[in-house]
Amino acid sequence: MKLNDSNLRQIFISNLSKNIPKTRTECPSPKELLRLFRTKKSEKKKIKIIDHITNCYYCAHEFEFILEALRFEKDMNQVAKQYIETKNNKILTSRFSWRFASMVAGISVLCISITAFIISNTNENSKYRTSTPSQIELLLPEKIEVPKSSLSFQWKNVKDSEYYAFELYDETLYQIWKSEKLFKTNLTLHQDVVSKLDVNKSYFWMVTAFFSNGRKIESRLKEILITE
Repeated sequence: MKLNDSNLRQIFISNLSKNIPKTRTECPSPKELLRLFRTKKSEKKKIKIIDHITNCYYCAHEFEFILEALRFEKDMNQVAKQYIETKNNKILTSRFSWRFASMVAGISVLCISITAFIISNTNENSKYRTSTPSQIELLLPEKIEVPKSSLSFQWKNVKDSEYYAFELYDETLYQIWKSEKLFKTNLTLHQDVVSKLDVNKSYFWMVTAFFSNGRKIESRLKEILITE
């Protein structure tokens, strides 16, 4: 297989799936991840956070999201700069001035919204990052090897949750299937889904619990190996 950036990313994510923490008490908050770019930190602190990111499935994904948001912000700022330069520093007519002001305002609102979303994740997931158990406990299957003829899953009930969603991924963490709203704590895969799975191949599954207040709790990713 020819290795390129996409292949390496898939391998990295696949390996990270084996480093899913049971709790996130040791994880840096999204604010701290954002500060890696926005403020000056000591080399020691930077190395510590970066070392954690490269060994934590959840933080790696949060870091990637922040990185993409900042890249987008940089690109939009470059577009605005080029727009100004093309005018050769001439005084713009009121018509063009209004268009430019609208464009800059739109870019600013978008960048602010992205940053606000990142920071708000700290509040929305605050309970998830405490020592209070807040992951969904996956019960069945217990063993990693699962016969293709009996793909049934079960998880522990989460108090006060409104409904659940089941997700199935391949070994590159590409989503194969996602259920509709589930109001019970077990699921047997439909034959249409089972037929798409290959024997002697690994897959990952997880469950998310949703609450009436908009909060949600996720399980860890759990690997299964399909057998005959």
